Amino acid sequence: MKYTTARSITTLLFALATEVLAERVDINNYFRLISDVHKYYHTSCVIFADLDTTTLMHTWSREFSRRRVMTMTVTFADLVSGYNKYRDTIVRPLFVVLLDTSEAMSEFAKATRNIKPMSFPAWLVVFLQRPGNPLEKYCRHPAGNVFNVDFSTLMLVKCYDQPILMEWYGVHDNHTGTFKLATWSPSKGLLLRTRKSLVARRCDMFGEKFRVASVRESPFFSVENGGTIGGFLGLLLIELSRAMNFTMEILDPVDAYGSWNQQRNMWTGVIGQLVVGKADIGVSEFTLMPGRMDVVDFTLPLIHSRSRLYFKQPDSTDVHWSGYFQAFSSGIWIMIVTIIITASILLTVMKAKKCFSASLLFENYMRVWGIFCQQSLSEFPNELSMRLAFFSIYVSAFIISSAYSASLISYLTLTTVSLPFSTLEDYIKDGSYKLIITKDSVDYDVIKVSRILQIQKILNLKKTRNRF
Repeated sequence: MKYTTARSITTLLFALATEVLAERVDINNYFRLISDVHKYYHTSCVIFADLDTTTLMHTWSREFSRRRVMTMTVTFADLVSGYNKYRDTIVRPLFVVLLDTSEAMSEFAKATRNIKPMSFPAWLVVFLQRPGNPLEKYCRHPAGNVFNVDFSTLMLVKCYDQPILMEWYGVHDNHTGTFKLATWSPSKGLLLRTRKSLVARRCDMFGEKFRVASVRESPFFSVENGGTIGGFLGLLLIELSRAMNFTMEILDPVDAYGSWNQQRNMWTGVIGQLVVGKADIGVSEFTLMPGRMDVVDFTLPLIHSRSRLYFKQPDSTDVHWSGYFQAFSSGIWIMIVTIIITASILLTVMKAKKCFSASLLFENYMRVWGIFCQQSLSEFPNELSMRLAFFSIYVSAFIISSAYSASLISYLTLTTVSLPFSTLEDYIKDGSYKLIITKDSVDYDVIKVSRILQIQKILNLKKTRNRF
């Protein structure tokens, strides 16, 4: 009897010791799993999220502290309230969520409904072993979108004792896509099953229907009366639907691309349809802007362009009086005036010899000026020196007059448009040209939100609505 009792006690102690040892091994295994996922995503820290903080999480926190990895432990309620603060102060963290009961799963699902965006951190969701594994059907075959993940969410899920780490992402609001990303074991660690990029792994949309919004009269996208999609972006969208396995529902086009309406406190146009969830894809030639990039996702840029100001070309047929002086440059005009004055002085010196008078200088000046104006002399001088001087002046005047006539004819025939301004500063100073800009366009948003003083002044030149 004593032997039987002692044997039973020994067996019980051995079983308890074995259970404690197994629990210790599981704890170490989970720590290695978390550490491997942390290294794979290159996250800045590890944040544990659960219904209540547990001794297990404190143990893991100590281990990570020894490895100089920052950790934090929060409840689901704290996660919701502090999520925006984490976004502002932490570079992509790793959130570790432990689920073992239906209550824990429901609380986590409730918390994710109030977290936007889910793609900010990386997630590791671990379904812990419990008698009967009550969450196994959700773990192996996720129905709907219980964790409210989106397309770009980085979430790895470990389902009980399965060695495969599943990647969960949102295909649509009511569908969760899965991908077998890696296998994990305590001895070998994390081994990737593929080298495909994130987009390549999530290219299958499982036949989901996407609502397509567009701008009316877009030059890159059109819908014919028969429902045929055309345009460069339309053909591109058709190829994407074939490659990514989704269908399309074309919505009625709208008039505006979309901008922020401060009076109504909402986005307008196609951007507004995407923000409120009336559309899934916007297909038109949208311009990237910081405000838009905060609320919707863009493709890589397809076209690079600049914003320009266009105004009516000035009339080039009108020739101002100053145009007759444009045939010669200012330097040539100065040279001509210098020749006239110098020739007048030289003629006066040659004729007066000893007696120099102002009246004689003025008389010679009028003669030289008359020669340059194609006028003849009243009498030709008898002295040979004076004749040579006047002959030289006649030849010079003839050459200059011929050159001026040719240059003036060319100037009047081949007129060049003189722009009233060439910079924004000159445009603002001119003030005679009013600005007309497309409603709800990105150009209007650029001017409206710009902090550059010159661009802000342009709004003062905007043409009022009642002048159209």
